[in-house]
Formats: sequence, structure tokens, C-alpha cells
Amino acid sequence: MKVLVTGGTGFIGSHLVEALLGRGVEVRCLIRNRNNLKWLRNLSIEWTEGDLKDKTSLLKAVKGVNQIFHL
Repeated sequence: MKVLVTGGTGFIGSHLVEALLGRGVEVRCLIRNRNNLKWLRNLSIEWTEGDLKDKTSLLKAVKGVNQIFHL
């Protein structure tokens, strides 16, 4: 299963990402700014840079995912 997490670089989102990875879930995070990756820098996560207000980056982020966590 592959999930998309928006808000994955925040406090709650980063803990959600860690919990999902611990359950063997493949995680993709939509991020606005790569400078804010301190919580998750060393985890095996797929990153896609973009914004929810940008249709092109949003379509790229959701492609191939089974579930979305929007935080």
C-alpha cells in the first residue's frame, strides 16, 4: 500500500509518517519546502515538492497512491 501524507514535515505528520513506515506502508509526502525536513530527513520516504493549490503538483503527488492523509 502506498499513502500520501500532506503536512508530513510537521510534528503530528512526522509521527504519522514514522508510524506508517513502522507498519510497512510505503509513504510519499507532499512538501512545500525542502528546508523543513528535519523530522524526517533520514527516513525512507518518497518526497514530492509542490502545493495543494497547484493542480499539476497535486496530480503528481496523488498518482499511484491508495490513501491520503491530509494534515
